[in-house]
Amino acid sequence: MKKYIVFVMISILIITSCSDYLEVTPRSFKGIVGTTLLDAQKSVDGIYQFLRGPYRKSGFAAMPFSILEVPTGVMKPAPNTQDAAKEQAYVLNFDDTNGDANVLWRTYYFGIEAANVAIAGIPQITDPDLTEDKAAMLLGEAHFLRAYFYFQLVQIFGDIPMNVTPTQSSEDGKLPKSSVQDIYEQVIVPDLQNAESAGLPLTSRSEGRVSQGAAKALLAKVYLTMAGSPLNQTDKYALAAEKALDVINSGSYSLFQDGGGVSWITKLREPEFDLQEEHIFMVQYSENVVSSFSEYFTPLGGTSITNMLIHFGGMEPEVDFYNSYDPADRRGENQGFFFDSFDGVSFNLSVYKYFYDEFREEEQGHGIKNFPLIRYADVLLTYAEAQNEAGSANTVAYDALNGIRTRAGLSPVAGLSQGDFREEVWRQRVWEFPVEGGLIWFDMKRTMQVFNGTGFDSFVGATLPNGSTLSEVNIYFPIPANEVLLNPNLAD
Repeated sequence: MKKYIVFVMISILIITSCSDYLEVTPRSFKGIVGTTLLDAQKSVDGIYQFLRGPYRKSGFAAMPFSILEVPTGVMKPAPNTQDAAKEQAYVLNFDDTNGDANVLWRTYYFGIEAANVAIAGIPQITDPDLTEDKAAMLLGEAHFLRAYFYFQLVQIFGDIPMNVTPTQSSEDGKLPKSSVQDIYEQVIVPDLQNAESAGLPLTSRSEGRVSQGAAKALLAKVYLTMAGSPLNQTDKYALAAEKALDVINSGSYSLFQDGGGVSWITKLREPEFDLQEEHIFMVQYSENVVSSFSEYFTPLGGTSITNMLIHFGGMEPEVDFYNSYDPADRRGENQGFFFDSFDGVSFNLSVYKYFYDEFREEEQGHGIKNFPLIRYADVLLTYAEAQNEAGSANTVAYDALNGIRTRAGLSPVAGLSQGDFREEVWRQRVWEFPVEGGLIWFDMKRTMQVFNGTGFDSFVGATLPNGSTLSEVNIYFPIPANEVLLNPNLAD
């Protein structure tokens, strides 16, 4: 990435109160954080904003993370969404001019640059109010966020440039590509280990900042991914199980359940339950920084069910995928994760996960729903899969898997072979995580398996419901052409 462009793009400072930490832009991308505790806080606070980019609606009905959903055979573009990038990805035309891929690349690298500035600058601050413990916690947050951004990038693009210091000159923007393995071993894992030991609170429900629980959960997911393709470091299964078990045994998180007259699916949808129980880490929004993905998913043909003048549809489930849910599975019911009717009005089969009561009254489509990045359901299924691969599916692994099944309305399983247990975990992941930031797409690439409605086919050669066939060129999106033009070292 030509990172010196950041100097121009982030030259205007937005200074707000500490309570508005997710609305702060980093002070500088030249390695200068400041001299006070407040400066240190704001340098870290500003990193969080780069989590939002993939979930920001642009144009008529474009949203960058959609390109991680539509190549899966699970989701498809809604009709007339006028998003060429999503349409390209849907038919597996992975072009280096894809606008959404470019947004993902730039957003995550801007976040990395902001994290690099904080990590380099905070240790230089001598303000006595910035105690050693406070500095360690702020650095732990910055390391976590940098690890998250790099984790997203290597899963999307494969080999990429690696930089862990603030940009100082134009030549810093011309780094060669580093291997996926080096990115994991030299940045992602060490950063998350730093965050895990930084003295962060186990949970962070009042503010939604990075927590120790989030660090452990993401590290478990990273180890699980390293155990799969392309690294195939199978020794990492045991490490993934260990970290996921730490989160489980902490007793700090739990699956949403029906209770108080509210269904667990409603709790996933409604903003009032954000940062509670199941939600470990989320992209956050507020009255001042509104989200647009609820607006993005408003169903086509359902104009009368909200006050909004225009409904976008965004993405819709493939019919074959929707029909793959067991009839008893609550996630597949109307007004489960999807819906095709509401208050007597029928419309295209649409996403219900982010459609909440207060949003229905909104005229401008301004939402406050947070976007889930790490849910406890993911931790449970990560543990179940990793433990099954590391040795055998023990009682805790079955409890984790069956916790997901029984909440969905399915009966528990028992006595499965290792292979059957593995595939059951994979199935539950597909049915649990549609439209959650590309989790299904990332699973497909680490397992090199594609859900076919009942079982799984090899990634290369698998045919999706739209008739497109996956090939090796679809494992990664190409690095955006404009980045290669600026930095010839990125050329293959």
